[in-house]
Amino acid sequence: MVRPSLQAFRRLTASTMSLLLAPLALRDRSATGSDADGPSCKLYARSWARTPTRPPLNGGHRLRVVQFNVLADGLSALDPELGGFTSAPRESLVWEYRRHRLLDEIFSHWGADGKDDGEHFPEVVALQEVDHYDWFAGEMGARGYDGVFLPKPNSPSRRSLDPTLEDGCALFWKRDGISMDGLQRISYKRLSPDGRPTEEPSNQVAILARMRLCDGGDGRCGGGAPFVLGVSHLLAQKDAAGERGRAHQMRQLLSAAGEEATACGAAATILCLDANAAPRNVLDYPPQAYPVIAQAGLRSAYASLLGGEPVYTTWKRRGSIETKHTIDYILVSPEVRRRHITQRGAACLAHCPHSVDAG
Repeated sequence: MVRPSLQAFRRLTASTMSLLLAPLALRDRSATGSDADGPSCKLYARSWARTPTRPPLNGGHRLRVVQFNVLADGLSALDPELGGFTSAPRESLVWEYRRHRLLDEIFSHWGADGKDDGEHFPEVVALQEVDHYDWFAGEMGARGYDGVFLPKPNSPSRRSLDPTLEDGCALFWKRDGISMDGLQRISYKRLSPDGRPTEEPSNQVAILARMRLCDGGDGRCGGGAPFVLGVSHLLAQKDAAGERGRAHQMRQLLSAAGEEATACGAAATILCLDANAAPRNVLDYPPQAYPVIAQAGLRSAYASLLGGEPVYTTWKRRGSIETKHTIDYILVSPEVRRRHITQRGAACLAHCPHSVDAG
């Protein structure tokens, strides 16, 4: 087995999946930002896989969405055990080192010829494991975004070396490109130990938003059809009971998204999530959460463009345990056409960057 090198760990410290729309080749680029201390860093180069023929929009609209699990500070550098990421250089986990590199992953791949260009920035950015929301809100606000944050009811970041931290899901939208019509905050209900549904809240959350694309980039949002977009992070417990819990949460998410779409007459539905659920049996229990996706009429953007899920979206070592499989997805309704997908890098610490283009 080829193991990720220390240099690879220095180059990437979190995860991203993106709904991207600009057909450009990605090259090595140095991470930038005001936090210069720490090991040298280059983001992974990424190439685009494309549909054989680009489907015409036929009056439709392009929407750029980034989905990114940013790896909570309280679950890595500020965890007494470093979140188990002891194979990574300790300094590469430090928040002050990582934070601008996370922004680089979100924004550095959009402009023509590799040049950052606000005109080509994504309309929506969906994040998980955010426990420095105020910092993200300031940085995103300076780039023209509004946002909302939903922490986990009992975030494990509170048990870190900084108990003021709490991680959760965050959703940002470009204020001159998106009209926000409504938000629903979801706290999933848990299963009982014997697998029965209960009304007790779990520790996982989701945000569902009703949005409209603005016309002309000047904030005018006329009679365009709304769409539903969500962000979530499902139960992480990696055993059969955890998989049953994820399937239960997936059903709740897809049911709530369907109700939102029906209520507002949505033209499309897009769900960005770290599902912690594999599409095939890679551990010692069969998949239960992933099959729920097709039952609800949605499909992974990657599977629809590549003909199957990628080999992995997460490749990590915690102590002596190494895992490499797909658990991160952008789910789309049939109305969303996928046009491009970026290919993953060679290795990474937590989750790997992926991107697709939809119209």
